[in-house]
Amino acid sequence: MRLLGTGGAANERRHQACLLVEHADGSGRPILLDTGNGMDVVRRLVHLGRDPREVRDIFVSHQHNDHAGGLEPLLLWCASRTRRERGGPPSGETRVYAEPRILEAIHRLFEAMAATSVIEMFEGRLHWVGLEDGISVDVAGEARLIPFLVDHAPPNGGALGCVLELGDVRLAYSGDTRPCERLVRAAQGVDVLFHEAGGLDARAEAVRRSGHSTGGDAGRAARGAAVGRLILIHVPDDGLADAILGEARAAFGGPVDLADDLDTVEL
Repeated sequence: MRLLGTGGAANERRHQACLLVEHADGSGRPILLDTGNGMDVVRRLVHLGRDPREVRDIFVSHQHNDHAGGLEPLLLWCASRTRRERGGPPSGETRVYAEPRILEAIHRLFEAMAATSVIEMFEGRLHWVGLEDGISVDVAGEARLIPFLVDHAPPNGGALGCVLELGDVRLAYSGDTRPCERLVRAAQGVDVLFHEAGGLDARAEAVRRSGHSTGGDAGRAARGAAVGRLILIHVPDDGLADAILGEARAAFGGPVDLADDLDTVEL
């Protein structure tokens, strides 16, 4: 697994939320969890020597720009590059997975940007897959994705986290969320929990008001779910990184790491 972006929306040192799940031996299809913002996802994949067109299964946790803002640029790059090289649309099927309210928001955004031509460029090979809380879907041929509703902003907006099962490995991704019992139930016993950390317990009210969790909240969620390992993502400010990490470690009591851009996580 490669962490293409690990920063919060206003972190100028890091790229924004984007996780690439892939097999260590390069077999199988990769899965993208969120798309970060702008062309960064394309640049990161190219930097790693990966053709962005290999990514055909994309989970979007919610509608905020730091998570969904890279979707249109990624789709545009894939369709445009294929048309230049082959004179036609992408040959394979591409699927975008999100809660129906988020899919509706994405479509409104595409319309506002006059980006509907991106959809047309796929000529029916781009599919929008609506997700329901707790209902699993097969992804990339050999993985299973189980979405769960989380508590983010706007209220009742359809923000999701997910559990991804790949063979014997189970990982959970929080997306953006306040402390959320639904996440704790869904992530029970996973090997790795990737959980956002938007600040410290000392400012918990302000952090949660904006729809996020503290480092302590992430640690308590990991402890409640009895996960094997906690990795903190969505870092708001690198000046807080050490304190957030320490707080999460104290709350969890198990192994905790604070991710950085382009880290590799062996699952």
